[in-house]
Formats: sequence, C-alpha cells, structure tokens
Amino acid sequence: MKLLKKLNQKFLPLRFLLRLVISSISVCAFAVLTQNPQIFPGAVSSIFSGHTRDLTELPPGVESIFISTEDEERIELWRLPKSSARVAIIFHGNAGDVGNFFSYQKYFESIGITSYGFDYRGYGLSTGWPSERGLYLDAQAVTNYVMQREKIKSDSLILVGVSIGSGAAAHAANEFDVGTLVLFTPFTSMPDAIQATPVLGILSPFSFYSFPVQQHVTELKDTCLIVAHGKKDNVIPFAQGQAVYQAYRGKGYRKFLSSAESSHNDLFFRLHGQLTKSLESCWNQS
Repeated sequence: MKLLKKLNQKFLPLRFLLRLVISSISVCAFAVLTQNPQIFPGAVSSIFSGHTRDLTELPPGVESIFISTEDEERIELWRLPKSSARVAIIFHGNAGDVGNFFSYQKYFESIGITSYGFDYRGYGLSTGWPSERGLYLDAQAVTNYVMQREKIKSDSLILVGVSIGSGAAAHAANEFDVGTLVLFTPFTSMPDAIQATPVLGILSPFSFYSFPVQQHVTELKDTCLIVAHGKKDNVIPFAQGQAVYQAYRGKGYRKFLSSAESSHNDLFFRLHGQLTKSLESCWNQS
C-alpha cells in the first residue's frame, strides 16, 4: 500500500499534465467543429426566433421580395426604391439580419440611390443554412435579380460588404465586374481573421472557410474600390483593411477611409460624409 501511494504521488504531476492536454485538445476540437455557428451567429438567432418576421410591418417604403437561388434556397430581399441610375446591394454582417443593417439602405436613400438588402440563407426568413459556397450562390442570385429588375448593367451596381459580407461582396464584384465595391471593416481572408483572435488564432489552419477578400480585390479591373476601417476595431485588425485596399491593381478610382475613434460596429455612422464624397469622386471619374 505504501508503495502504491508513493507511485501515485510520483506520477500525480504527469496525470495532471495528461488531463490538461486532453482537455485542451477537446476544447480545440470543439471550437473547430462548431466554427459554423460561431461564424454565423445571426443564423443561430434566426433559428431561436423561429424565422419569423411580420411582413405587414416593414419599414416605410420597403418592398419584401423572395427569390430562388441556383440550389433552390429561398432568399428574402428588401427593396428601397429611388429614381436613380445606380443601385446598391448591401451584404450585411454575420451577427444580424437585413433589418439590423437597414441603416445602410436609409443612407443610400438619403443620397438618392435605390438599394437592396437581403438575408443570407439561414438568416431571417431565408431558407437553408449559411456556408461560403452558399453565400456566393445567394450573391449571384441577388445580383442577377437586381440587374434584371432595375434594367441596369453591372457597371451601375454598388456592392457594399460589411465585415463577413465583404467576402461575398468581393466575390460578386469580381464575378460581375461591378462599377463600385465598398468594403466596411473587411478581413484579408477568413483564416487571417481567425489568426488575429487572441485565443483561437492557433486554430486558423483548421478553418472550413476561405473568403479570400484580398485575392478578389487583386483581380478587380475597372471597379471603383472604397475600403473603410476603424483604428479601434477589436474584431478585424485595422491592418487587414489596409492590406485589402493596397491589394487593388485595377484602373478605377480607389479610396481608403479611416476613423481614429471607430471600432467594428460604429464605423459606418461616423463616415457618412466621407463616404458620400468618395462615391461622388468614383462616379465622376468613371
């Protein structure tokens, strides 16, 4: 008995270390396997809300539209019309739905631009569950619908990507060769965004997602590019927004907007004036 007790005491640190290693591996595995709901928390919220929204209580002037994607998901769009030659499409962030980002549509209304917001698959009343390929298919369906509905060509489109929406917006801008791309708080890629987080950074090689925003921007040709980032952004580092902007090699107008006081979620509200001037410069040059 004494011998067993001595052996137990001798190997106690090793047993503790082994448990610590197993616990760490388990936590890391859980983080990797559950990255989908972590990246798309707004879709999780939509599940708990039962995907309900009273379509009789839309904001004034808004028309709710449902379209189908190539893989037969049903996507909701909000159209806020103005008599304009250009049309904006808003690609919202990951934590909210089309209603939470309606302020972007109100901004474009204030400068006389028709706008569309839409919910990715799994968000709001849109069916399915989000994924990188899924968001690309949603963007493709929405962009095609808007051009057909408004009877415009792609060079009259303004795609606005917010945070994770930058991934789908940059992809669509490249695919359709749109006139203007505006990116708020973009990341260079999803693995880079994960790597920048304090705890989960070591798991970036295991990301299921790519969303190569910087690469898409590199491939733009004539598209005007406006990138905005706050210096106090604690979600996506300011340097990643700068890198996205610097990656542009096209012939179009480009502008980097920054705010010394802005964090991740308040940037848009601080830059209205600068954004309007940049859009006007873009359109005057084109």
